[in-house]
Amino acid sequence: MIKKFLTTVFLVIILFHLQVIHAEEYEYIEIFDPKQNKVIKTVQTNEEINNMVIGWINKIDGIYAKFDPVKDDGYAIRFPLVPAIQLQNKWLNTIVKEVYLIIPKNDPPFFMVFETEDRLICFPFTGEINTLSNVLDFKLK
Repeated sequence: MIKKFLTTVFLVIILFHLQVIHAEEYEYIEIFDPKQNKVIKTVQTNEEINNMVIGWINKIDGIYAKFDPVKDDGYAIRFPLVPAIQLQNKWLNTIVKEVYLIIPKNDPPFFMVFETEDRLICFPFTGEINTLSNVLDFKLK
């Protein structure tokens, strides 16, 4: 009888002291291989990577001149920007939530930014691929 009473009191105390824990939602960088047609690695984004990507897109100084930006080789990397940033330059005036970096095997790398759902704009990549490879712990070239 005492055992049942103590168990009931213990359960009531636990129920009244429940705490709601809010988990922080993490965003992940995805490295996609078009040959395998799948994401081959995910990396949790952090402030260092976020600042590096923001620095790259703030230095945009031209449009990618190739006619067909879709490549069947190399890698595509999706960088979510947390928080989203307002990008305002000669070519864009929009809020950027994510940036895609396309690294083809035989062409120079470039960014893809969706201005709206229907409009895609490509920009040359001026960053250092080796630095990015080290940060992502993945051999890109």
